[in-house]
Amino acid sequence: MPGQEVQRDIAYCPHCGNDSPQEVVATHNRFGRHEGWSYFTLVFCHTCRAALLYHRDPNRSGASRGFALKDHDLLWPQINGLHRSVPQRIREVYEEAARIKRRAPNAFANQIRRSLEVLCKDRGATGGSLKDSLKQLSDRGEIPSTLAEMTDVLRLLGNMGSHDHDLPVGPEYVEVIDDFFRAVVEYVYVAPHRVNEVRAQLETARRAARGEA
Repeated sequence: MPGQEVQRDIAYCPHCGNDSPQEVVATHNRFGRHEGWSYFTLVFCHTCRAALLYHRDPNRSGASRGFALKDHDLLWPQINGLHRSVPQRIREVYEEAARIKRRAPNAFANQIRRSLEVLCKDRGATGGSLKDSLKQLSDRGEIPSTLAEMTDVLRLLGNMGSHDHDLPVGPEYVEVIDDFFRAVVEYVYVAPHRVNEVRAQLETARRAARGEA
């Protein structure tokens, strides 16, 4: 509407990977009998022109004066984090990497290398280098041969991101790096966690079938 103040703020956009101005295009407030008021805000990114949807909790303390996206939670699109079974430090380093995935491929590759180092430390590998630590995990059977080859590719790409200015990590490698690392994490942490969950569910079902408490 003419004369209406435009609301915008600078925030991270998962669509394009930039910290960009995001401008409000629509708002919607909804009242639920149990949850109370919910406030939704639709914005568009000035860099890639894509839409983002935020939610604000009216009971959150420490809200800013005026419009600020840090007072909102991003509902869509989501930044794909790692499963809760993955140790917190690995998740933290990975999420730092995910934020720069598209706009800084070299830095992303380097952060994934750091994530591998944290993974090796968590699994008790004591090699003098990342290559030696990954080999220890492979020799112990914690990483099968195919994943060991994938981790070596990740290590090399991470080295390129850190040191090799003549051979930078191109955008075409970003999804490969991400997919490889998530596959390793899935095998080492997530699959065993899910197996244990299913076993517990089956045991509960067996007890129920036998009439046990």
